[in-house]
Amino acid sequence: MKRFTLTCTILCAFFALAYAGSESYSGKEKEVLQPAPPACDWYRAHEWDLNIWGTYAFPANTGRLDLPLKEFDNGTDRFENEEIDAGRISADTFINRDNAWGGGADIKFFFSKYWALGAEGFVLDANDNIGGAGLGTFTFRWPIGCSRFAPYAFGGFGALGGGSHTNRFHLERTNAFEEEIESDIERSGKNHRTLAIGQFGAGLEVRITRHIGVMGDFAWNVVQERDNDFGMARFGVTLSY
Repeated sequence: MKRFTLTCTILCAFFALAYAGSESYSGKEKEVLQPAPPACDWYRAHEWDLNIWGTYAFPANTGRLDLPLKEFDNGTDRFENEEIDAGRISADTFINRDNAWGGGADIKFFFSKYWALGAEGFVLDANDNIGGAGLGTFTFRWPIGCSRFAPYAFGGFGALGGGSHTNRFHLERTNAFEEEIESDIERSGKNHRTLAIGQFGAGLEVRITRHIGVMGDFAWNVVQERDNDFGMARFGVTLSY
């Protein structure tokens, strides 16, 4: 009877030790197999970003400027006087139309996860001519947690050239027989000067992979001299390395 009791006691102790050992091993397995937290590396410091985009632009002043009539004697026997009505002159002197399409690109180097210096260039299909600009830029972005989304704001300064302006003239002539003769003349001119341009705006970037994303933003451009300012809505792709 004593032997039977001793044997049962030993077996119970053995099973207890075996059960405790199994729990310890299972706990170690759970610690090893636990998934690592996701890495927030959609947007990184010391990365180069290349943005390629298309744009829709529109001038700040889309109206027309009406000028008063000017009268003068043309000095001939045929015409007693001549009135020139400068009429409806385009109020915008760069895009020279209600809207324009174009495209451009910019490259940026992010010194940290949040801010970068870069360069930008674009061209626009202005009326009867091509206009374009080159700028140096500063960008500040703010990735939302560990997500793929990053709002950003930017500004820049550079030079702009090209574009055009159009003058429309309506002529009213009266000859010696008091007959009225009317005619319309349209004169378009290309801009050959280089003007200073400042730019500021904001947008949103979404990363599809660590190296490829899409972006959309709006930029407002302030150009030297009056009636040249314009806005741009831009959409494109981002390549990050």
